[in-house]
Amino acid sequence: MSKFLPKAEMLLLALLSAAILLELLEINLPILFIISLAGLGLVFFLYAQFPLIYVESSDEDQGFKHLLGLTIVPKILWIGTAITTLGILFYLQYFPGAAKMLTIGGSTIAICTLILLVFRFMKINGLENVFPILYRSYPALLAAAYFVFV
Repeated sequence: MSKFLPKAEMLLLALLSAAILLELLEINLPILFIISLAGLGLVFFLYAQFPLIYVESSDEDQGFKHLLGLTIVPKILWIGTAITTLGILFYLQYFPGAAKMLTIGGSTIAICTLILLVFRFMKINGLENVFPILYRSYPALLAAAYFVFV
């Protein structure tokens, strides 16, 4: 299953790009937004179910900081990104509860980023494996901030 998620993510991102392009050309197909954003939310949630792959060094202390920074926070980031993505879908479809989802998901991403920043200054090894999650969560965070504050 984990080998199909990146392919599904790319397919859904291409579908979202096509939906945005069609919207710019004034061709209104909201079903493309629904399918792509709901699918991306599901893919991001499923990513949280798999462990983060990193190389362990034998001299490294495997304490709570290591568990929090390399296991718990990445899972929470994936779930927060999924909530934010579904909040964007709710916002675009005028469903109730969109602002709450965007606020909860966006604040989750922001808090996890602060935790990872503190761990970066504490020199926790392996945090570079969390960067792909951040690359996916920051666009969702920016969109959430835009929709909540505008």
